[in-house]
Amino acid sequence: MNQKTMKYVYYGFGGFIGFVCGLVVSLIFYAVEKSGNKILSNLGNEYGLAGRWLAEMVNLLPFFGIVFGFWIVKMLFQKRLESEKE
Repeated sequence: MNQKTMKYVYYGFGGFIGFVCGLVVSLIFYAVEKSGNKILSNLGNEYGLAGRWLAEMVNLLPFFGIVFGFWIVKMLFQKRLESEKE
């Protein structure tokens, strides 16, 4: 494999791991809601618009995980990714 292909493999792996981690955290919140502790449901009632916004951000955790996975790969492998340009 050439260096350019490996860059996409790194980013893909980081995005995949970030997505899985975000999905697991989101599923934990879902399981807590189903068990009877209405944490996210009550956020809208207690804090209004800010609470509803925060509850919707929990639904976006897998997508934030993809972005953070790309960012972490860029930070961890910055030297290797920059050496490909030379």
